[in-house]
Amino acid sequence: MALTVGILFGVGVMLTLRRDLVRMAAGGLLVTNAAILFTLSTGFAHRGEPLLPDADGRPMTDPLAQALGLTAIVIGFATSALLLALVYRMHEQHGSIDLRDMVHAELEEERTLSQEPEPPEDA
Repeated sequence: MALTVGILFGVGVMLTLRRDLVRMAAGGLLVTNAAILFTLSTGFAHRGEPLLPDADGRPMTDPLAQALGLTAIVIGFATSALLLALVYRMHEQHGSIDLRDMVHAELEEERTLSQEPEPPEDA
């Protein structure tokens, strides 16, 4: 389980550091899934055995880890949907999902806005 969480987290961080917005979103999703798997893995002992006994003395899993995992899934889904909507909007506005192209477009727009307008000619 630790190897799976580590690989998911490592690949997610690697994708998050890319310049492509879709890959950044996928990396964030992988990091979220790695955190969920880590949280769920804390609810079990070393070999997947339940940790807590119930009222009758039978072993059961920790419900707190499951509740936190479910909450993290919902929050991760909402965050991913918002992030993908922002990526779509940036693509519509700039025509690219590469961060370098967006930076150049923003700098060009700032330069054109900072130019002083020519005074109107009065006859």
